[in-house]
Amino acid sequence: MNQKKLKYLFLICIMIITSFISCKKTQDQVEKEQLINAINQTQINENYRWIVVLPGLGCHGCIQEGEAFMRDHIKDNDILFVLTKISSLKILQQKIGMKITEQANVYIDKKDIFSISTDNGIYPCIIKMEEGKVSTHEFQSPKNGSAFAKLNSLIAVK
Repeated sequence: MNQKKLKYLFLICIMIITSFISCKKTQDQVEKEQLINAINQTQINENYRWIVVLPGLGCHGCIQEGEAFMRDHIKDNDILFVLTKISSLKILQQKIGMKITEQANVYIDKKDIFSISTDNGIYPCIIKMEEGKVSTHEFQSPKNGSAFAKLNSLIAVK
């Protein structure tokens, strides 16, 4: 091959590789899309300002913080609590100290629609809603140990 053809071949390879790399979605984008799809599938009321997704399986300490937050804010009608991958509703009700199924702002995700497929799926997720749409989301995790504290401060400002 002559040098001119090699240059064109090299440029084409670079363009193909660049297009594959630029089209790959970030973890944050994947999570947001999954959350939007889950919210749309379940037809959740658009009046909630916050959605807190609590997985039953995953990071034990992080989930405990989410359960404590739920216990303290279960009566807040601006927050929807989504329980997913729950192994025992009875044990969770004992931890919270009330009958969860009687709360209007609790959604029990029996089909695991809110299960996140990324590595963050084992952590509680806090979703900020604006005008019925997902604005932002973050996870309470060892890397982000203050997510519920931030939410507490935002709720206090109401």
